[in-house]
Amino acid sequence: MMRSLRGKFIFFAMAAVTVLLLMLMLSINGLALFMFEQQSDTVLDNLVETNGMFMKAHPNEENKKKLILFPEIDIMRSARFFIVELDEYGSALFANVDQIFYVSMDEAVSFAKTALDKGDEKGRIDRYKYAIKKIDDGDMVFFLDMTREMVTMRTLLLVSVVIAAGSWLIVLLFVVLLSKRFVRPIIAGMEKQKQFITNAGHELKTPLAIIQSNNDAMTLIQGETKYNRNIKDQVVRLNELTANLLTQAKLDEEVVLPKEHLNISELAGSVIQPYKVSAENKQIGFTAEIAPDIMFNANRDSFTQLLTLLLDNAVKYTSDEGDIRFTLTKGSRHILITEENSCSPDLKVDPERLFERFYRADSARTQQDQHSGYGIGLSVARSICESMGGKLTASYPEDGRIRFEARL
Repeated sequence: MMRSLRGKFIFFAMAAVTVLLLMLMLSINGLALFMFEQQSDTVLDNLVETNGMFMKAHPNEENKKKLILFPEIDIMRSARFFIVELDEYGSALFANVDQIFYVSMDEAVSFAKTALDKGDEKGRIDRYKYAIKKIDDGDMVFFLDMTREMVTMRTLLLVSVVIAAGSWLIVLLFVVLLSKRFVRPIIAGMEKQKQFITNAGHELKTPLAIIQSNNDAMTLIQGETKYNRNIKDQVVRLNELTANLLTQAKLDEEVVLPKEHLNISELAGSVIQPYKVSAENKQIGFTAEIAPDIMFNANRDSFTQLLTLLLDNAVKYTSDEGDIRFTLTKGSRHILITEENSCSPDLKVDPERLFERFYRADSARTQQDQHSGYGIGLSVARSICESMGGKLTASYPEDGRIRFEARL
C-alpha cells in the first residue's frame, strides 16, 4: 500500500511539474520568437522605407515622421541584407550585396525572381525574409538574413531544455525523498479505517449468528410470523453487508490471492442458474449468451463473487416484468462481461457514482424493502475487477436501461 500510494503521489506530482515546465518553456521560447519576428519586421519595413539607405539616415524630424525607429538604428545597421531591382519584365537591373558576403549577385537575382513568382508582397524564402516594393519601372525586392535570429532561437531552446530537465530531476529527487512523509498520515488513516471495518465485521458475525439461531428457534416453537420473516430478512442483509465489507477490506490490503486456469464459461453458466430462478419468481426476463470454453487465469472465488455481485444487483433493482441480459465474450485483447437490465427511466445519476461505497441511486428506498442493498456491492465488484487487472464501468445505452461492462 505504501509503495503504491507513493508511486501515485510521485507520478501526479511530477506530471504537474512537467506541465508547468513545458508551459514555461513554450512561453519563453514563444515570446522570444515573437519579439525576434517583430524586430525583424521593423528592420525590413525600415529597409523598404529608406530603399536600403537607412545606413546613411539621421534622426531628424523628417525621418522620424517616416516611422524610422532610430532607437534601434544600431540593430538595423548590424543587419545583413541584400537588394535586387528588376524591371517590369523581370530582368535584373541592379543588385546590392554589399551588406552580406555569402550571397553572390547571381544568387541574389535568383532569390528575387523566386519571390516575384510567389506573388506575395512579403514572405520567407529559406533563411531570408523578403518584401517587395513597387517602383515606377519595376520592382525592388529586399531580403533580410535571419540566420542570427535562428541560431539565437536554437540556443535559447537548447538552454531552456537543459534547465528544464535539470529542474525536473531536482524536483523529482525532492519529491521522492519527501513522498514517504507526505503519504504516511494518509496510510495511517486508511489502515485505521481498514482495521475498524475488519474488526467490526468480525464482531458482527457472532451476534448475527445468535440472532439468526434464536429466530429459527422461535419460529419452530411459535410458528412463522411476519416478525420472524422480517428478522430473518434483515439478518440476511446484514450478513451480506458484513461479507462485502470484509471482502473490500481484504482487497484494499492488496493481498495476492492464488490463481488458477479457469474455464470461466462453465463457471459463469453455473453461477447464473440460481439468478435465473430468482428472476422468474419476480417475472423478470433473463437471457444469457456465454461463449464456450473461455479460459482465464484468476482466483476462482474472486471471479465467482464478481459475477454474483453483478447478477445480484441486477435481480434486486430490475423492476417486475423487466428483463436482464448477460453476455460473456472473448475478443482479441480482452474478455468482456456485460450485464444489462431495465431500470427506471428517471434514473439519471452519474454512472460513476454507482460505484461509491454506500451510495444508492434510489434515495427513497428504505431498509424495510427486502430487495434493497447497502450500496457497497458495486464498489466491491469494481475492486475485484481491478484486482484482476480489469476495469468495470457503467453506462446508459438508452432510457430505461443500464449496462455494466467488465473488461478483463
